Order: sequence, then C-alpha cells, then structure tokens
Amino acid sequence: MKKRVFAVLLICALVMTCFACDNRADEYSINSVVTITYLTIGDKPSNGQSEKVIEKLNTILRKKANAQLDVYYVGWDDYLANYDKVLSSGEVNLDLVATSSDWLDAWPNAIGGNFMPLTEDMLSKYCPLTYNCVSKEQWQKCSYQGKIYFIPENEFTQWVNHGFIYRKDIADKAGLNGVSSWKDLDAYFRYVKEEYPNMVPWDANGTSTIGTLGYLMSVRKFVPIYELGTYGIWGAYQEDPRKIVSPYYEGDEFVEYAKLMKEWKELGVWRDKLSDAEDNDEEFYSGMSAVIQHHTQNYYTIIKPRMEVMLPDADVDFYWFGKESGNVVKNSIVHGAMAIYAGSKNPEKALMVYDLLRNDRECYDLIHYGIEGEQYEKNSEGMLERPSGYNADRDSILLNFWWGRRDEYEIKDATYSWEDYYKLMDEYEKYAIDYPWDSVPFASSDILDEIRPIIEVCNKYVPKIAYGQYDVTPEEEVAEFRTALKNAGIETVTRKLQIICNSH
Repeated sequence: MKKRVFAVLLICALVMTCFACDNRADEYSINSVVTITYLTIGDKPSNGQSEKVIEKLNTILRKKANAQLDVYYVGWDDYLANYDKVLSSGEVNLDLVATSSDWLDAWPNAIGGNFMPLTEDMLSKYCPLTYNCVSKEQWQKCSYQGKIYFIPENEFTQWVNHGFIYRKDIADKAGLNGVSSWKDLDAYFRYVKEEYPNMVPWDANGTSTIGTLGYLMSVRKFVPIYELGTYGIWGAYQEDPRKIVSPYYEGDEFVEYAKLMKEWKELGVWRDKLSDAEDNDEEFYSGMSAVIQHHTQNYYTIIKPRMEVMLPDADVDFYWFGKESGNVVKNSIVHGAMAIYAGSKNPEKALMVYDLLRNDRECYDLIHYGIEGEQYEKNSEGMLERPSGYNADRDSILLNFWWGRRDEYEIKDATYSWEDYYKLMDEYEKYAIDYPWDSVPFASSDILDEIRPIIEVCNKYVPKIAYGQYDVTPEEEVAEFRTALKNAGIETVTRKLQIICNSH
C-alpha cells in the first residue's frame, strides 16, 4: 500500500514538474519571439487598419513559427532610389525584402551584396512548402553564379504589359474597328482633336516613357532584357533570338517613332507645356481626355470598372503594345520575388515566416485581403465584396505582399471586369512567349557599371524624343542621341552582352 501511495505521489510530482517545465517553456517562447521585418513598396498607411491585421497575423505566426512580423514601407515618391539607398545603407534592420528584376533592381542588389545567397538545404528545411513548388529550372533562374538569391512568385498569373486604354465608342465614330496598332492610335488622336475640341487627347505630363518601348515592341517583335533597365535598351528580335541588338541605337524603328511623336506634339495630342498637365486619369473618367496609358492589370481591375460607373455610356477598350505584330512576353518569374536581406539576423526564421505567408491559407487571406467582415466578405458565388458601410479611407489596409501570391488562393474581386480579362487572355495566349532571359546572367557587376552612363544618356534624350520636346528635326535629334550613346560605350556593352548570351 505504501508503495502504491509513493508511486502515485511520484507520478504527481513528475506531472507537476512537467507542467512547470511547460510553463517555463511558454515563458521562454514568449520572450524569445523573433521579429521579422518585411520591406515592401507603398506609402505607409495611417488609418490603423493594417496594424490590426498584422496583430491578428502575428497571433498565428507566434504560434506556428515563434515569430512576429513588422512592416517597413518605402514610399512611392522616388521609390527606386530610396529602395536602393535603404538596402545599401545597412541602417535598417531588415529580413524579408520585396524585389523584382524589372522594376526593383533585384539583380544589381544581389550582385552588390545586399541579398543573402540561399542554399537548397536551407530552403528545403525552413521554407519547405514553397521549395517543393518551385522547379529546379526555376531555382536556376533565380540564381547568379550558382547561388540562389530569390524566391520567385511562380504560382501566380499576372499581366502587366502596357498599352492605351481608349474610348471604343469614339473609335467607332472615327470609322476604326477598335485601335489595334499605332497607326490606328494616330488616326484616333487626330479624330479626337478634330471632333472633340474640349478634350486633351492625352494629357501627358512627360514623365512616362514606357510608350517608347511599347512602340518598339509593336512595330517589330522586339524582346527587351528588363534586368538592364526599364528602357529596354537591349534585347533581341523574335526572328533572331540569339542576336543582341539595341533598337535605340540602330535601325529605322526608333527614327519613325521620333517622327510620330513630333507629329503628335505639333498636333496637340498633349499640351504645349507638359508641366501644365492636369490629372489625366481623372480627365479620362470625366470625358475630358481620350486615353489612359497603363497596363492590363489596371485596365480590368480599376479603369474599366470605374469608367462604367463614371461614364456608363462610354465603351472602354484596351490596345496592348505588340498587338499588331503579335508580340507579348510573359512576366519573368522574378517580376515579383522575395529576397533575404544580407544583414538579416534571423534568415532561417524569415524563411519560415515567408513560407507561412505564402502557403498558410489563414495567413494568406489576412495579408492580402485583411480581416473578413471588416475589409472584405464573400458573396454567394465566393467572390470578394466590401462589407456594408465600408469606407476605403477608414477601413482599407496596405501590406502589398506582391511577392508570393498563388492563383489557387486568390479570391476574385466581384468588381473587376472579368469578361474583359478573359477576352484579353484569349488574345495573349495565342502569341505569348516565356521571358527568355531569366537564366542568362546579363546583370554582371562590370556590365552594370558600364551601362550607367548609357542610361544617363537615355534619361537625357528619351523623354525629349517621346514628347517632341526639341527644336531640330527628328532625324537630327535621333542622330545626336545615338552619337551620345556611342560615346557612352553602347557598342562595347552590346558586344559583351552578346558574349554572355552566346555562353548560355
């Protein structure tokens, strides 16, 4: 009997000891929660709602990864320069860094030492769900000199190819069967100028030059190397995909573009003084401008839906660059990607957090959509709607997790123009090619150093040419531009790029 009592007391003591250990473990766990700082692009919100979402998200992250998330925002004003400055300064404690090969200097920052190289062992251990959904070929596309630097957004379909959103009802009156080429666009602007004198056909302020590349990709099947700058200075034509060329420096297409832009300037497609431009988007919605220059995503998610509310009698359509030649290129899988900051004190934990944000459905919905019932709700068709009384200024969130989306987890927004989207998808799929340059390491450190003066030349000349802001003839202006490119070393860089291309 005494033995039994002793045994029971011993068991109770052991149980109490275990509880004490558990309590100490919980206390240790709470005190050792690691904060993972995530850098994204966007103006820091001030309505307090994003913080509420992060608080709810952190409850899950603490439980599943013993971590919590903090967000560091790089605002939109001069975002690229500030982004590069933050990464290079080392003054901000960062872990997860949003990046992109074509608009956020992913490769220059990787090569410059701002991002941490990741091993497959590290990824498979701490980021296993994501790791298993990225193919070996895709990991190679995220690598430089055999080292992985990025986690790609490879499970999300997105089209950000640019073009002009225009008034199809006006194009019909002009006798055009829609706008399907730059020639049609020219005729459209001329008709607007003649028949709608109160409109500014395109109230451009002169800051965007994406139309230049759009023209070059439209009149001939040019495929740019986006890693070498947003101008797309170098690339190849689809008919000769291994020959590196620069249509800015050679060929007739850029000269013809310069002529057309000079004609548009003299026609009055935009104001004589570009600095006098007003808000072109708002003018479009009020019927005072004839186009918005933007990309597919904005067309069907924002512009078309809003126009249906603002001017319901207007018929809006999208002319995408490359339509006349059947030239459209899918996004690089590094168009949206996540990197680990080179100075991260907790890279393994950062990978664990990323894996949850991308693959845990509850985390995914929170960081993308917010709190159900406050930021969103689902209708009877399972589509996303705003709750009754929702006010964007008061209730919206801004976390911009554009670096790990998945088609499988996306909730379709009921306000988007899905019919127009699927119509465009049918067109794109007829012609779309994969981005061909992901696995070619063009952005080597010496190349990046050598292209800086070339980009500076483009910064000086391309905006002027794009809006006809010069006094000589287009031919003379382009000749001067090309001389400046030559003096900046474009021929040497082109030869080096060709050698890199030939070796891969």
